[in-house]
Amino acid sequence: MSIAAPEPKANMGQPIPRYDAVAKVTGKAEYAADVALISPAYAYLVTSAIAKGRVDGFDLAAAQQVRGVFDIVTHENAEKIKDAKLFSNGGYASTTIQPLKSKEFAEEGQFIAVVLA
Repeated sequence: MSIAAPEPKANMGQPIPRYDAVAKVTGKAEYAADVALISPAYAYLVTSAIAKGRVDGFDLAAAQQVRGVFDIVTHENAEKIKDAKLFSNGGYASTTIQPLKSKEFAEEGQFIAVVLA
């Protein structure tokens, strides 16, 4: 059995050596999920319970006092990003939905906050 890559066809690029291939197929490769973390941070997604509406405001004082909570991100303090260019127009985004962009939400289960703890 040959371990050489097949000869590239006209519609293929040049072969690239996969130095990690043996480790992956034998189960010896280490992935990020395999590394134990001493003090990981978690993100809890707070979602809307109704299909359409707007958030008038948050009272986060009690939640921010809970031991272990680093921050709570909402539309009020999330970094605003400009509209992303879609795949269909040569961009990197597959959807126009941008969580936490505004106080308006248009579907049940849409993110309205993220708790980092």
